[in-house]
Amino acid sequence: MWKNILIIAVLFSLFGCDTRTIDPEDAKYAWLHVYYTDNLIYEEVLDETDDSQTYILNLPDDSQITLDKFVNIIYPVIPDQGEEEISRSYIVWAKKADYYTQFAQGNYLDTLMINASGGFTPVIPGEVCGTIYTTSHIPFTNYEFYILQDSVVVDSITTSSNGYFDIDIAFGNYQVCEADFFDPEYFEEFNIDSFYDDYIVIGVSYEEKPNIYIYPEEQMDLDVNIIFPHGGEVTASIPNYKGGWKNLSIESSGKINNEFSFLFYESQNPDLCQYEEGWIVAQKDLENFFIQNLTETGFEGQEIIDFTDYWIPLLTDHPCYAIYPQYNEQLSKMVELEFSIKPDNLLRLIYALEGQQDDSIILSEPEIPDFKREGFYVVEWGVSFRNAEQYSFSD
Repeated sequence: MWKNILIIAVLFSLFGCDTRTIDPEDAKYAWLHVYYTDNLIYEEVLDETDDSQTYILNLPDDSQITLDKFVNIIYPVIPDQGEEEISRSYIVWAKKADYYTQFAQGNYLDTLMINASGGFTPVIPGEVCGTIYTTSHIPFTNYEFYILQDSVVVDSITTSSNGYFDIDIAFGNYQVCEADFFDPEYFEEFNIDSFYDDYIVIGVSYEEKPNIYIYPEEQMDLDVNIIFPHGGEVTASIPNYKGGWKNLSIESSGKINNEFSFLFYESQNPDLCQYEEGWIVAQKDLENFFIQNLTETGFEGQEIIDFTDYWIPLLTDHPCYAIYPQYNEQLSKMVELEFSIKPDNLLRLIYALEGQQDDSIILSEPEIPDFKREGFYVVEWGVSFRNAEQYSFSD
């Protein structure tokens, strides 16, 4: 049952031991360890078949926990070089009667650990409480949103580092909105009808101002279509998209229809971005960062000027920004570009941005894919905001 729709920001923590020094190509699995009072009482090897499996474990105190196991596919950010290589993230939810969910996550060769004698958040009698997860089974963490009645704020919810919340509120029909994005346009229904529930959220991403620059070796006529493999729509475009850009006249200089320097669009589509690799950059350093990063990625000249002229004046709301790059393969899961004549080389980069108060979160360093400006080539840049995503709640 749908619970509500809201604007919400995403921040999550990863759990698990250090990766062991084994080539993951030779060993695509992880370990699950369950402890009770510091004693290992259960262990299991998690392999690629463990998605959506449930196991009930009896504990020494005659209670039980339920282990729900999931495998998330992680798509590569490096352009395809033949057979597609993918990795997997292993996730375990541990649920205990009258307690809220414990969470563990890891990748190949990590050890996921559950503490069966502690680490669970007890349910508070008479209060509404829950744990909030993404569709990828990751908890939403340290996030606040408002609960309203008749467009008036009556309370708020803040999730913990494990996505847990509790609130003293009566059952009923409410509205909800993201605390940092208080706008009546996004007040949505939120129906509370139980004390104890887990909530899954379905993400929708908004890609803002992607610019597509097209460079044929000689003048060509070209059709360009935008495909949404998992649903979505173009919400703005120049020139008018109208279900496809048809019979465009492209000069070798990149001029389109003797008028435009690039194709522009914005879209709404499912959020399948990666939020593990990226950089934390102070607001004052953003311009230098983007100039250097865009250059290293393969953009040049006016493409970089267009980006910084548009975005730098807008990125002033936070002391720091988390910047998560989405390259060709990641983007193709959300928004595909289809050309009537296939480019020899294609470079796509959308920066998923999230405002931060400081640089305390730690991200893995991304690997910038190789790109050559040779033959008939196309480059695209754009931005999406993690704190401007729309979600639907279901229990």
